[in-house]
Amino acid sequence: MSRVGIACVLMLLLPGGCVSHGGSYHWSSLYRQDISTVAVPLFSSKDYHRGVEFQVSDALVKKIEEFTPYKVVPRERADTILEGEIVAVRPLTVTLDPHTATPQEQQYTIVVNFTWKNLHDGKVLVNRRDFEQTSNYYPTLGEGQYVAAQTAAERLALAIVHEMEAPW
Repeated sequence: MSRVGIACVLMLLLPGGCVSHGGSYHWSSLYRQDISTVAVPLFSSKDYHRGVEFQVSDALVKKIEEFTPYKVVPRERADTILEGEIVAVRPLTVTLDPHTATPQEQQYTIVVNFTWKNLHDGKVLVNRRDFEQTSNYYPTLGEGQYVAAQTAAERLALAIVHEMEAPW
């Protein structure tokens, strides 16, 4: 592999990438250059687990600000809007203690539908249904559902941010 190819592979770890066009290379952002702002209203929820919509929305705003060039602003000043709905929250027992039948390992899954839309022309940029993320937690070690929900919300937010990358 050439030095340029090796440099491109290493640079893929950064928020930009190296793209080859007809044998020549150039640097390009992983994110759309025609967008600078995103509105992120509070996700709605169809599930009875309350508070998860706040965790997901808050984590999403933080991950957008941390990992993308986009700025989160109110809808009236935004180029795009990222709206979503929590479809399901599923706690699941993975393993039980054979002597006491108490949960040892549990999973916490958050399932969402979300749409990222350009507010200037109405074009849908990303539309995902039944998009989910899971977090494991261990009640016998003192971990509760709140910790699992927060971890799952942060993982979900990061996965949504990855969906916001520009198509190559």
